[in-house]
Amino acid sequence: MRPIRTLCTLTVLFILSVVGSAPVFAQSTGAVSGRTINAETGRPLPSVNVLVKGTANDIRRGTSTGPEGRFVVEDLPPGQYTIQARFVGYAPLSRDLRVVAGETVRLELSLSSRTVGLEAVEVTAERRAREAAEKVRKAGIQEASPRDAGELMRTLPGTDAVRRGPIGLDPVVRGLRATQVGVYVDGMRTFPAGPARMDSPLSHTGPSTMQSIEVAKGPYALTWGGGQLSAIRVETNDLFRVPRDEPVSGQVKSGYDTNFGSYDVTGTANGRRGSFAYRIDGAYREGNDYDAGDGTSVPADFLNRELRAKVGYKIDDNQRLTAGGGYQQQDDVNYPGRLLNATVFKSGRARLGYEYASGQGLVRSVTAKAYGYQTLHTMNNEGKVTYASEDFPGPPLRVSVHSDITTVGGRFATEMAPASDLRLTVGVDGYRAYRDAERPFQVVMNGTPMTPPFYESNQIWPGVSIADAGIFAQATRLFGSVEATGTVRTDAVWTGADESQVTDVYLDIAAPGDGSLDVNALNQQELNVSGALMLSVPLSPAWSLSVGGGTAVRTASALERFADRFPSNKAQTSAEFIGNPRLDPERSWQTDFELEARYDRVAVKVSGFARRISNYITLRNAPDVEPMLPLPIFAEGPFRYANGTAHFYGGETTASVAVLPSLTARVRGSYLWGKNLETNQPALGLSPLHGDLRLRWEPPRGRYYIESTLNAAVEQDRVATVLGETPTEGYVTWNLSAGVELGYGVSLDGGVCNLTDTNYVNHLNAKNPYVGTPIPEPGRVFTTDLTVRF
Repeated sequence: MRPIRTLCTLTVLFILSVVGSAPVFAQSTGAVSGRTINAETGRPLPSVNVLVKGTANDIRRGTSTGPEGRFVVEDLPPGQYTIQARFVGYAPLSRDLRVVAGETVRLELSLSSRTVGLEAVEVTAERRAREAAEKVRKAGIQEASPRDAGELMRTLPGTDAVRRGPIGLDPVVRGLRATQVGVYVDGMRTFPAGPARMDSPLSHTGPSTMQSIEVAKGPYALTWGGGQLSAIRVETNDLFRVPRDEPVSGQVKSGYDTNFGSYDVTGTANGRRGSFAYRIDGAYREGNDYDAGDGTSVPADFLNRELRAKVGYKIDDNQRLTAGGGYQQQDDVNYPGRLLNATVFKSGRARLGYEYASGQGLVRSVTAKAYGYQTLHTMNNEGKVTYASEDFPGPPLRVSVHSDITTVGGRFATEMAPASDLRLTVGVDGYRAYRDAERPFQVVMNGTPMTPPFYESNQIWPGVSIADAGIFAQATRLFGSVEATGTVRTDAVWTGADESQVTDVYLDIAAPGDGSLDVNALNQQELNVSGALMLSVPLSPAWSLSVGGGTAVRTASALERFADRFPSNKAQTSAEFIGNPRLDPERSWQTDFELEARYDRVAVKVSGFARRISNYITLRNAPDVEPMLPLPIFAEGPFRYANGTAHFYGGETTASVAVLPSLTARVRGSYLWGKNLETNQPALGLSPLHGDLRLRWEPPRGRYYIESTLNAAVEQDRVATVLGETPTEGYVTWNLSAGVELGYGVSLDGGVCNLTDTNYVNHLNAKNPYVGTPIPEPGRVFTTDLTVRF
């Protein structure tokens, strides 16, 4: 870890030197900021198109308003401008104003509802979030105040998360899990270091640093990267959102959760001096065991510390350079859903980027970035019953695992506008991930640790590398009122292992029934082609329909290829699993539809999908293999990874209504069906039918909100019993939350989760391997957060 710490130290010192020595540049441009509201109700209007036109110069800048109706257009030369706001169902609105150098003009645009045809709107091809996607922005992330980003997945329709411990909840997207879901942080492809997914890729990025989280619920993220069937993209806070004349600003936030006994404090400092910008984020979080609704104590200790920094330089109005780095360390994390606890995670990252965005001409934007990412992980069985317990038959065990992953990669993409109704994006990207893991194992005989004779190797996987290089193209075009987005991608994949670390025993057992493997068979190559098409058509001024489909490919992971009798996340059992280097890549075929309506007071969205996965990576019995760890908790198996077929169907529904100008109601529901044809049983980890009902009181121009949410799930008896999955009961929980702006940059948020102290289990939660029951969710938890902005 010395290179990681050195890198982080140099990054922070560089940023501090820039902040302290950067000259004060003259402020030669101004900005316009404001928000759009409904003139009748006073409620904010999101997704309004705002166009800024210069009357004395050839300047046209466009943006759209955020979820609170707010917008900002920066770097405007001094002069006279016309602001135009347009939104389907509302009368267009124009305002004239003057921009002065170094100042920000603020205004409020009140739009009056009016039924207009699409021909009354100036339409250009512009990529929109019509990719079977869900998105959470900064305000929603801060208000949720999660311990890690995985908790946010449970707030989005069609997504969920596996709990194995207090933090590191592992995302599940419409039944896709683990490496089927690619995770990107500022364009960096990230992977967990824990062999058993004790750390999801999202767990190494603190929620306080996140600007947005977007989930693509199918093969529609092909420009993000390759080798996934769906994807999650996180963008951290933008350096250049700070006004030019603010050398220092930021916030400090502190919170406490009862039951968990969890305390956290996060801090941010950012600013701009001339063309330079910087940002520094720090966080400290700790927690303890929690009580379930029935009073059962659940091990949940954790300690998390992190420091991240960014620096940027704006070359001109259209170009900027950025650099960033960060370090995170998690210590003593309890995992009741695993055989071991985490002793430490150490994660460091570094990134360089270049961006060009003109917004006009043939080439509209160019992005380039390079990155490196490393995570080290150590775990052991201290605190588990196998370490020293009268309840465990046999001598005490001393088991530990040391694993690491190092990823390097990059990306280059350009967006062009060959015609007014056409946008074209082309690019290349790639990464190489190298991971290694070993598992020392000892039994204590007469007080002396010794390696048992049946234990044949420390190696879990032998220095595995997976490299992916891809090229992609995406075109968005308008055909009348129909918007079509098509994407194609080709990936070359190389996988292999360090032959010097591969044991003869593994070569004998890894072949699925046709004799031992030759060491040369460990190295495999693939050429995978993926593609998707999405069509969006307005059915009326209020209704729109999107239909799409596509195919995506995922190569087998290091664990699936090279695991040497190590527990898997492909089942709810702690049996031994054997890798198969010759696994074929999974291929998903998916179709989607989404019907959406937006009225002044009502919004409705209904979506559905069907998916078939060929070469679905699943499990088969391996009766020809003798277990290496003859322990009572390994009564089943061993198993071998194998290819099969699976089908999934499902959908989500969301409806929101403005009951009063200050009161909104929202109801959501999700359903998922899936079958593993190889086992002839339901697919593993199907979320039951579940949904929520939310009421929120928030005056349009007020400083506070009050929110009440009922969450409900039905019994789940569609389970994969051959993979150790068991039914779970339905439940109903009630959450209350509230927040108030106290003034002078101070705000207070608080609430209570699971107000009725219900004892319940999320169906996806991992099972305690020693008692065979899923991990229960926390009982009643009171939360409070105090934020001070400066």
